[in-house]
Amino acid sequence: MNISSQVEPTSTEHLLACLGLAIDEAKLARKIIKSKDIARDLEARNPAPRRLILLNREIELLEAKLDRVRSQANRG
Repeated sequence: MNISSQVEPTSTEHLLACLGLAIDEAKLARKIIKSKDIARDLEARNPAPRRLILLNREIELLEAKLDRVRSQANRG
């Protein structure tokens, strides 16, 4: 009986799914950090309420997406 052939497809599939989620998480985290930096800079230089409101909304959406990705990773 070849154990590696029984375990490998599932393990590889799981590993790839987790890797994909980790990559998504890293990309989202970078976007959130960059967006927050831009928001702080925008607020300090010229508190343009409309642009700042839109940017803060985008940050909220990115954070919600990050929560979903992390939730998926924890279920996997």
